[in-house]
Amino acid sequence: MRGRRKRLGELVLRSANPEALVRFYCDVIGLEPYARLGSATFLKVDDDFEGHPQLLAIFENTHEFSGPRNLQVESARAADGTLHHFAFALELKDFVCERERLQSLGMDFHGMEHHQFGWRSLYLYDPDGNSVELVCYDSSIFDPEATRRSTR
Repeated sequence: MRGRRKRLGELVLRSANPEALVRFYCDVIGLEPYARLGSATFLKVDDDFEGHPQLLAIFENTHEFSGPRNLQVESARAADGTLHHFAFALELKDFVCERERLQSLGMDFHGMEHHQFGWRSLYLYDPDGNSVELVCYDSSIFDPEATRRSTR
């Protein structure tokens, strides 16, 4: 399994105000509604493996946890999670359009260039304070020397 390609199938965010998050990820980030199961809303990021698109799920904080029998529910419910940020990868031409669209919406965001990878990034916060990144590869800013320095 180690050598096989893997992709993120689903990321779940829990929220005290799931409707605000759903609106943000649909209206600001541009995701599409995929399914609603009780208090859980699944938003489609993109097509992927047949039968399982890439999904961002928004659950109410009170949604019961599912998973292995030994799931440590109290740890999972901790107020301070370990999420630093997550990113949506785009093509360069789409990245430019998204930056302009976010500006037209009056969104507060900041841009950054990661020369050692050749990545352009935009960072913003969702209504729950999660840091969301939009990122693309841009060969014009790639600096191989910076890459060498960062891997030493």
